[in-house]
Amino acid sequence: MIKYILCYFFLLGFQQSLAQPNLDALRKAYPLASTDKEVCKKQLATLQTIENLTNIELAYSGAYHAVWAKHAESPLARLNSFKKGKDELERAIAKDNANIEIRFLRLTIQYHAPKIVRYKINIDDDLQVVLAQYDQISSKIIKDNIKDFLSQTNLLSSQQRQKFK
Repeated sequence: MIKYILCYFFLLGFQQSLAQPNLDALRKAYPLASTDKEVCKKQLATLQTIENLTNIELAYSGAYHAVWAKHAESPLARLNSFKKGKDELERAIAKDNANIEIRFLRLTIQYHAPKIVRYKINIDDDLQVVLAQYDQISSKIIKDNIKDFLSQTNLLSSQQRQKFK
């Protein structure tokens, strides 16, 4: 029995280590997705191959779908893609409200969302979570993404901006 339990935890750890490269690729590509249609398309295709998305992967799927709306050709396709992205992001947040990475993804989408879609309600809350937990982030990729995003926005006070220089 102990052998089975140990084997289970070994396989679980192995599965997590296999998933990490995909997650790192999603993280690295995310800042490019809004300006590069092919990058966005590739990451969406990668996410569609994953059977059971983790909360983080679900959040990235939502973020990439929302970004894809910018690249879609017809207004209906744009609206549908954005709506799907919004729904996936909100499901991920409902499952893990305290996760800074998921809150950061929603912050980026809401910040860039057109006013017509009325999806800007959580910007202040998400920003406060990101600022409060920023120093606890261990991933350099996530920290760099947050720093780069915030430095390009008008969300920070001059005092807060000093932290990200």
